[in-house]
Amino acid sequence: MAFCAVPFSKLSQTTEAAVGYFELGMSQSALQELDQLPPGDQLEPEVLELRCVIHQQMGHWVEAAKAFNALCARRDADVEHFIGWGCCLYELGAYEEARQALLTAPKALQLNGLWNFHLACYEALVGLPEAARERVELAIRIDPCLKHMAQQNTRLAPLLRSLA
Repeated sequence: MAFCAVPFSKLSQTTEAAVGYFELGMSQSALQELDQLPPGDQLEPEVLELRCVIHQQMGHWVEAAKAFNALCARRDADVEHFIGWGCCLYELGAYEEARQALLTAPKALQLNGLWNFHLACYEALVGLPEAARERVELAIRIDPCLKHMAQQNTRLAPLLRSLA
């Protein structure tokens, strides 16, 4: 029986190499691998997701936010992409921008408890306590496991009086 190897695409070879470098703690080399891809491959979800993870791990919040923004612009964007984008903006102290990033999520994704929890946090930070209270209550109704997180959050806990 002859072995017939299926050749990997340049994209898959490069992403595999980038993952390998990242796992070895060589984040800069991982990014250099990704930078070698042609422009058409730069917006592939696996490339953008790798960039998000690498830049977050390095504390490069602007670059991570840009990659998350590109993921969120895709038709197949996932709720975690919007949450990640918001978290990067939060790390930059851009709370209103984080709030706005979450609000760009499609309506179907806005039924997620964690999405609502993050939005409640940003609304509390920008001085919208009533909106934050409504959001955190909705988040807990969607996902009761979030109640403990909300009780531990210094900005959201005071808003939970009605959820005793």
